[in-house]
Amino acid sequence: MTPQPLRGIRVIDFCWMIAGPLGTRLLADLGAEVIKIESIARLDRIREVGVQPPGVLSPETNAVFNDCNVNKRSMMLNLGHPRGIEIAKALIAKADIVTSNFTPDRMNRWGLGYDDLKAIKSDIIVASMPVMGTLGPHSHWRAVGNGVIAMGGLNGLTGFPDRAPVGLGTLHSDFTSPYFAALQIAAAVLQRNRTGAGQFIELSQYEATVHLLDTEVLDYLVNGHETQRRGNRSNRIVPHGVFPTAGDDRWIAIAVRSKDEWIALCTGLGLDALKSRTDLFEAEGRFAAEDEIERGISERTCRRDAWELADSLQRAGVPAAPVEDVCDLAGRDPMHERFLVETPHPAGHSMLLQHEPLTWNGERLPIRLAPLLGEDTAAVCEELLGLDEAAVGDLVAEGVLC
Repeated sequence: MTPQPLRGIRVIDFCWMIAGPLGTRLLADLGAEVIKIESIARLDRIREVGVQPPGVLSPETNAVFNDCNVNKRSMMLNLGHPRGIEIAKALIAKADIVTSNFTPDRMNRWGLGYDDLKAIKSDIIVASMPVMGTLGPHSHWRAVGNGVIAMGGLNGLTGFPDRAPVGLGTLHSDFTSPYFAALQIAAAVLQRNRTGAGQFIELSQYEATVHLLDTEVLDYLVNGHETQRRGNRSNRIVPHGVFPTAGDDRWIAIAVRSKDEWIALCTGLGLDALKSRTDLFEAEGRFAAEDEIERGISERTCRRDAWELADSLQRAGVPAAPVEDVCDLAGRDPMHERFLVETPHPAGHSMLLQHEPLTWNGERLPIRLAPLLGEDTAAVCEELLGLDEAAVGDLVAEGVLC
């Protein structure tokens, strides 16, 4: 087994959807015991939406849920019941970290805000991931990933200059904010171990998304220059874009940063006329002839296989890559052999799970299928609360553990 640095750390996880659960998944992958809190009344919505196996509609088999919640435990706990709040506090008294990504005041209204929890456990680490944070005129705004990437400026810079802005095709903020969260939580654990002090951490998903911009904000603040949409082109590198290749809707991405790369590209594509022009050796000259260059490249790439051409250009020192679709990622691309793992599911299907994009001492971190809804409820009650089977049954009958 890969040594896991967070083994022995316990997280009571109230997160739902994607951004929060992916952050706590990283903690679980690193060895933390993450107990995911759900109830029938407050089911994690991501169980209900997204990809399901053919002919199946079940809260257990949603592919996104299973990707976001591997290596966790699941406990049913009704926070709308007074006893549910009491049990939540008893669990937190035996935990190191509490996480949520609700609206800013939700945990406070349950009596589970940071001040409430400090009274239970003075060194508790509480991490909240509200979309807009708790300060500022828009703290009351609500959004899912599509709105967050729009507010964060990504949509406004994505697309072609003569067309309306477009999204990124994926809810990018949901898959990047979690790494900010996990890093800050791990830092808080390190600080607590050094000083004995707990911490309240708030991650604004909106602010984390602004961080995904390049230098556009700085350019505006310093120079007053407002960056416009430029499609696949770059203001620093030319050529820089995607070009058609053989097959239906198949493309290759190519970027040239220097004279040597330019000459290598021209040689690899047989662009002898462009290669002989000294005015194109430097980026300034290539920018002036960008349309001509892109036409010339497209005329040569359109007859080539994207994968074979990318390999040939890479060997010549030119940054190039096939524009992969999901079939490539899960099939043709050899990276899937170590990055993706197929795991049997009790429902009779299998889940293709993603490892974290890292290795620990050269090994992948352990990966275990996401829990079934409430599958660890009785075990958690016994282990952490000292309740026997009869007491657990009574709480189920009262509507507390459901």
